[in-house]
Amino acid sequence: MGKRGSLGGGSSADDVEAPLLAPLAESRERPAPAAWARALLAHGYPAVASGPAACAAVCALVDLGGAHRGARNMLAVLAWVFLWWVTGAVPLAVASMAPLFLFPLFGVAAADAVAKAYMDDVISLVLGSFILALAIEHYQIHRRLALNVRAAAARRPSSSFPSCRLRA
Repeated sequence: MGKRGSLGGGSSADDVEAPLLAPLAESRERPAPAAWARALLAHGYPAVASGPAACAAVCALVDLGGAHRGARNMLAVLAWVFLWWVTGAVPLAVASMAPLFLFPLFGVAAADAVAKAYMDDVISLVLGSFILALAIEHYQIHRRLALNVRAAAARRPSSSFPSCRLRA
């Protein structure tokens, strides 16, 4: 052990005997100007903000004519959701559900119409099968079923299966 109980002369954060309030006294120094920018980039805040920024840019810059205001707003929402999806700024579930509240907000479609599109019969069936598959995986039912089939096949001799007999 090194001086004051630290191993290998490490920093005061590794020091067991260092006072607990020492980091607070040291943190009063202002970080370098680029440190806060690096912290913001590390957390992905620009990627989260890129979606609404792209939406605002499309709304401000794209002109499809007065009759096509809904199409422009749809393109803006598409840019927002696309950037969130590509950058991974938010979880995929959040990005996929964003049109549910963005379409009515931008006047693209009514909330009832969007909700009906999200809860179509086929989508509900697929969603239910995914939930069932997660439950099967969570409780290891797939492994139990495979082991039971294997145990049942091991109990029977190979001569009981007609296709497995050797022909002489």
